[in-house]
This record gives sequence, structure tokens and C-alpha cells, in this order.
Amino acid sequence: MTLTLPLIDDCWNAIGVRGDRTCPRLAEAVHCRNCPVYADAGRALFNRSPPEGYAAEWADRLAAPEPPRAGETHPVVLFRVGEEWYALDVRVAVEVAPHRPVRRVPHQSDRVLAGLVNIRGELQLAVSLPHLLGTSDAPADAAGDVNARLLVIEQAGARWVLLVDAVEDLYYAPAEALTGLPATVAVGNRVFTRSVFAWGRHSVGYLDADRLFAALRRTFR
Repeated sequence: MTLTLPLIDDCWNAIGVRGDRTCPRLAEAVHCRNCPVYADAGRALFNRSPPEGYAAEWADRLAAPEPPRAGETHPVVLFRVGEEWYALDVRVAVEVAPHRPVRRVPHQSDRVLAGLVNIRGELQLAVSLPHLLGTSDAPADAAGDVNARLLVIEQAGARWVLLVDAVEDLYYAPAEALTGLPATVAVGNRVFTRSVFAWGRHSVGYLDADRLFAALRRTFR
């Protein structure tokens, strides 16, 4: 979009300090910036009306998401459930604990709630992530997998425990490596996954923490 400038008398470029200095006002003003003609011209520029669509164009520019900066990374914790690898923002990961017995809750039919588990002397709600996501990934087998872990997550004071089959160290996912979801991603994963990225030979689903916690709050309210 091109701005149309108002017509002004730029005498400073002709007879002023940027011209041949023949302006009679210079004897008193010394410099054009001290002259009322120069000041009036500046006010005319600042007070000009914007062209049609100018405000809307800038509103769209400011509302557009900022592209990721080169070298930007997302710190995440990587974990596996069944054969699938997932990532969550490290800010919501509180603790990784060894797997331990999960106590079933009597008369509880919701399969998302796996039961209660003892974390540092407190009973916490243990969640079956596959049932929450609506996927077919098998939940962690405490008795059969020595790599099984408890991933404790928390947001806004609400805490849950995810039963997972393995947890890797903190990983910094490059922003430029995050891609959209392929058509092969399961429906449940599509709801909760913000993007995917490659980690070694694995494709990792980067879970949307806000959507995940919102679903947990709806389930256990």
C-alpha cells in the first residue's frame, strides 16, 4: 500500500540549510528546524489522513502469528506409550517416577482413570493416555516392562499421573522441524496433537498441553 503525501513547501531543500541558504528567515532562525514553516510542514505530515484500508492492513499484520526465529527451540519431555512417541512442554512435567502398583478405584467405569498411585506419600489420579486420546496404543505394563515410568504433570495446581512405557531426557525440538499432522495420524491424536517432528528414527507427536489438561478437567470434574 502506498501512502500519498500532502503537498508541502519544502523550501529548506531549495533556499534553506539544504539548499543555497538564500532564505531571509535564516538570519533570525539560524537553522530551518527553528522556522515555523518547517514546523508547519512536519505537522501536516503527521496529521495527514491514512489511505483507505491502511488500518485494516496493519491490524492483519499485527494479528498474524510471528514466524519462528532461526534457532528457536521448544524444550519438551519425550515419552513412549505403546509404539507411539509423544512430547509435552517441559513446563507441565513435574516429575518422572519409577512405575509402581496402581490401585483400582471400586465401581469406576471410566477407562481414562487407571486408578490411584502413590507419589511421595500422596495418592494421585493415574491416567490412561491411550483411553484419553482414543487410540489403540496399549497402556504401560508395570509387571512386564522395566522401562515403564510414571510421568507426573501439573497445570494451574491440578496434578495427574500418566502411565507411560518409557521416558527420555529433556529434548529441545527445533521450531523449524515442527510440521503439520499427516493424514495417517489417528483421529484422537489429531485432536490433542499440535504438530509432529522427527526424533532419530521416530516420529513424535507434540501434544497440546492446554487441550490435554482441559480434557482431564472435563473427565474428572
